[in-house]
Amino acid sequence: MQKQDKIAVSEYFYSLQGEGRTMGIPAIFLRLTGCNLICGGKGVEKDGILRDGATWICDTIDVWMQGTTWSFDDITEELNKTTDFVKRLKEGVHLVITGGEPLLQQTRILHYLEYLEEEHQLIPVVEIETNATILPHEDLDKRVHFWNSSPKLSNSGMSAEERLNIDILKWFSRNDKTMFKFVLSNIEEFEEIRDQLISTSVIDRSKIVLMPAADSIEQLLERNEMIADLCIENQLRMSTRLHVEIWNKLTGV
Repeated sequence: MQKQDKIAVSEYFYSLQGEGRTMGIPAIFLRLTGCNLICGGKGVEKDGILRDGATWICDTIDVWMQGTTWSFDDITEELNKTTDFVKRLKEGVHLVITGGEPLLQQTRILHYLEYLEEEHQLIPVVEIETNATILPHEDLDKRVHFWNSSPKLSNSGMSAEERLNIDILKWFSRNDKTMFKFVLSNIEEFEEIRDQLISTSVIDRSKIVLMPAADSIEQLLERNEMIADLCIENQLRMSTRLHVEIWNKLTGV
């Protein structure tokens, strides 16, 4: 495997993890370019028109479709200037690598983590956010502390063949570091999860977190009770959307 020393990045910022089991923990977010799914239906990235039965559009599509390819030295220098990167990570702040789909660049991620250890004596707490359609390399898995996996439902406008790989989903389900995050706007979406993924034993129900779909505080409050009722009835974990509670519709936080 040829050593790589570059990584394509769309944005980076220091904030709090807003979702899932590490919600509330200070984190530096590194959003990588590219994705293998177009949630909203193919073509939505050009005109914003929903297609193929989609009911929502990826909220970061305008960000991860653009970016800059940085050398490891340059991106680390930039992160140090903007987020005090190395110092904060050494003090326990999490590194959240997200997208798009970051595993499209998993070899680069692995080499960057190796670089941080070799050049900066830094072994950060790493979270990777993934749609669980790409199998991680074993060497990368060893360096990841949390897999935040978000399989897509039919409301994404993607076909089942594109968005669900049963063998890869089972790999994530067996991995002790995985938690599956599902963002729901109605009960029918949960029924799809229950019938296709839980009842078929593709995903361990104890690894599931349900969250309300919301891009405003008003929508979040409206749907919190529905998600709470679903979690109580089905013995599942619930997470709110902390970044929406705090910053409402503001992005990049």
